[in-house]
Amino acid sequence: MNAAPVFDRVYGGLKHLLRSGTIVPGTRLDPARYAEQLAASVTPVRDALHRLAGEHMVLATHDGFQVPSPSEPDLRDLYDWQYQLLQSALRTSRRTHADFLPELPAEAHLAEVVEQLFSAIANAAPNLELRHAVAASGDRLHAVRRAETLVLPGLAEELSDLIEADLRTLRTRLGRYHRRRIAAASETLRALYRAAG
Repeated sequence: MNAAPVFDRVYGGLKHLLRSGTIVPGTRLDPARYAEQLAASVTPVRDALHRLAGEHMVLATHDGFQVPSPSEPDLRDLYDWQYQLLQSALRTSRRTHADFLPELPAEAHLAEVVEQLFSAIANAAPNLELRHAVAASGDRLHAVRRAETLVLPGLAEELSDLIEADLRTLRTRLGRYHRRRIAAASETLRALYRAAG
């Protein structure tokens, strides 16, 4: 029997739980518990947790694994990192127009729209490593983006403005978008912990 499909399923299941914020920040991750929940043995769960630790989505500690509890400076650094990556993608983009940006889906959660938007920006750049870095920072911010909807008014309009912008305007609006999140980092973290608790 090929172990890859089991690992992929377990890895995908754990990643989904982390991205959705279902697992509370600070939670100790017991491989046996998730093995039962994901109908797998402990080995693929442990392997998936090691991979997620390499992606900075979980912490490997001396006694196991846990979900990171980001501090306000941590969150600001992650926002800033993603902003720098996106600006680099826009500077090196092979596009001259912003017609590659996605339409705003009517029923999608705003966190999903942000992910699609930032993925489109990264995919327009020629550097594959840049694309991977944008995706990885997006994975780490996904649960936070869900919490943003609880504290930042006007998100749908803000995303529409980003999607409708030409490339030059997009750079400016993206800066405004990130400054707004950095300013609200403390409130967003409180919302994240309240929603998870």
